Amino acid sequence: MPKLGAAVGFLMARSSRELDRLVTAVKIRWRSRPNAWAAQANKIFIAGCARSGTTLTQRVMKSFEDTFVWPPEARHTKFYLLDRRENNLVVKRDSRAFVHLAKLPAGIGLVYCVRHPLDVLTSVHPQTMGERRFHTTADRWVLEYDALLSLRKAQPARDILYVRYEDTIADPDAVQLRIADRFGLRPRVPVTADGQGPIHARSLRKWERNEDYRAYLQGQLSQAVLGPMQAFCREFGYDMPAWTGATG
Repeated sequence: MPKLGAAVGFLMARSSRELDRLVTAVKIRWRSRPNAWAAQANKIFIAGCARSGTTLTQRVMKSFEDTFVWPPEARHTKFYLLDRRENNLVVKRDSRAFVHLAKLPAGIGLVYCVRHPLDVLTSVHPQTMGERRFHTTADRWVLEYDALLSLRKAQPARDILYVRYEDTIADPDAVQLRIADRFGLRPRVPVTADGQGPIHARSLRKWERNEDYRAYLQGQLSQAVLGPMQAFCREFGYDMPAWTGATG
C-alpha cells in the first residue's frame, strides 16, 4: 500500500505540473494576440553572456518612466504573463536563453550586452563560487556567441542595440540616453542619481595586473575558443593581448 500511495502521489503531482504548463501556454497564446495589451506594450529583452553587464543594464532600465523591470531572470515568454499597466516592459534573459535566442519574436526589442571576453572569463559570481573559480567557462562563452550569430543569421533585419559593459561603467548616463533614444523612453532620473550607489570600475581588465589570472586564461584559450573570441573582439572594439596567441 505505501508503494501504491507513492505512485498515486507521483501521478497527481505530474498531472498538476502538466496542467500548469498547459494553462501557462494558453495564457501566453491568448495574451500574445495582436490586439492584446501585452502584445502592444513596448517589450525590451536584455540578453548577453553572463557577467557581461546584464544586471547593470537592468539598473539602467529602472531609471525610465512608465517602465516595469521584472526582477528575476526569465524567458522572453514572461512578457505575456505580466499583469502590468506600464507601457514599457523589461525582462532579463535566464541562463538558458542562448538556446532560444534565435527565435526571439521580432516584436520584442533587444538590448545585447557585451564585455571584453577575458573579463567575462575571470569574473566570479556568488551563485557559483562554491562550484568553480570563475562563473563563465570558455565553452559557455562560445555557446553564447554562437547564439548571437545564429540570431543574426535567422533575423538579418533585426535592429540590435549593443551595450558595452565598459561604456556603461564609464558613463552610465550616456548609455541611458542611447537606450532612451532607441526605444522611445523617458528618463525619470539620471542613472548616476538613482540612489543605488556608485558604479565602480574595479572589475575591468584584472588580467592585466594579475599573473595568476593570465595563467588561468592561457589554459582556457584553445583554438576553438580563440577563433570566435578574436572575431568578437574585432567586431566590438576590444584588443587581445599577444600572450593569448591571438593574431591579426
